[in-house]
Amino acid sequence: MRTVTEVKEEILKLYEHQKAIIGENKNKFGLFLGTGSCKTATALHLAEGTILVVTPKINKEEENFKREANKWGISKDITSYSKEQFKKFAESLGQFDTVILDEVHTLAGVTPSLKYVKKQPVPKTSQLYESLITYLNRCPPKRLYVLSATPTRSPMCVWGISQILGHKWNFYQFRDMFYIRKTKGWREFYLVKGDKEAKEKLGKLVRTLGYTGQLSDYFDVPEQSYRDILVEQTTEQKERLKSIKTEFPDPLVLIGKRHQIENGVLTGDQFSKPEIIKDSKIEKILELAEEFPKMVVFAKYTMQIEKIQKALSEAGYFTWTLTGATKDRAGVIKQANELDGILIVQSQISAGFELPSFPVMVFASMSYSVVDRIQAEGRILRANAMKKNLYITLITKGGIDQVVAKSINNKVDFSEYIYAEKGI
Repeated sequence: MRTVTEVKEEILKLYEHQKAIIGENKNKFGLFLGTGSCKTATALHLAEGTILVVTPKINKEEENFKREANKWGISKDITSYSKEQFKKFAESLGQFDTVILDEVHTLAGVTPSLKYVKKQPVPKTSQLYESLITYLNRCPPKRLYVLSATPTRSPMCVWGISQILGHKWNFYQFRDMFYIRKTKGWREFYLVKGDKEAKEKLGKLVRTLGYTGQLSDYFDVPEQSYRDILVEQTTEQKERLKSIKTEFPDPLVLIGKRHQIENGVLTGDQFSKPEIIKDSKIEKILELAEEFPKMVVFAKYTMQIEKIQKALSEAGYFTWTLTGATKDRAGVIKQANELDGILIVQSQISAGFELPSFPVMVFASMSYSVVDRIQAEGRILRANAMKKNLYITLITKGGIDQVVAKSINNKVDFSEYIYAEKGI
């Protein structure tokens, strides 16, 4: 049992926005604050009794919530499950006093499409989301906190979060408000309305679900630096790009293959050997490494990551990689923060870890998701490491890479951009 003095000292350590949220002491809400703004600690201060945390796999492996609790001097009964573990054991889980859903945008798996259950149309949702809703209905907690820096990953994600928090928003009205229905042959799909009015409406709805704000709303954030570097295609890339049209006749598949080639690799079907293609990005990364001996590099493709690491290692640089196959992620992150060197990270693994000691981030190639880009930038800009950082994006000139960059800079997922048939 903590003494009154210990409680007062704990509260004094809090930032002002945390004090305000904790002071209101609400039992159920969303914590939609920018990356690095201490969402985890805020939720833990509010949590009572037994606590269930559902979090991405990397956060579970590193016991982020327990580590954060120790850092803030919070002694509470915390049980953490990865999303995969929760889906597997949800039916057997008992009652918890507090449930915290970390990175809730990855849990709210809802699409604008319908499926039929007992001949009745219902929203098409992921099995994980259905398990979560079923569990919360069976074992409603006294306190429920959902955390995400990027709740507007898609409009349907916001609708899914609203249902988790117990709101009863009409699915069809919501869908008509934020989506345009399209048909192509027998296929039906929905495009997100990208106009200013729709974005403002979505923002207002998110604010009804909880607390919102960017890091700059609560802290004096130094101005960040951004630099786009256009990289010319090599002769080998140009030749390979000419030859693949007959290999991949499907236009959407072809777009993906073109993007691979522009980033120095090409994977075909399961029977063909992957190709390593000479590209100019490797030379540019080596130049940047001379200027910035400590930097984090994000790359979309596993083969590209291997290629970058090989080139840097041969040039004498100390490197680490962080991909879906990395086993000791906590060890890699700890060592990378403590030593000089270059950390190469898969673009899709962009949340749940901190790299406060890194001053430079390079995007060798980007994920097609806006959320991944936002989350990635937040790895090195944290409340506990407020500094001026440099973000560099390498863009292959005259190709799909430029369209991806344009789409992400406009806050539109590249997949949405393609389906809307813009620019391609």
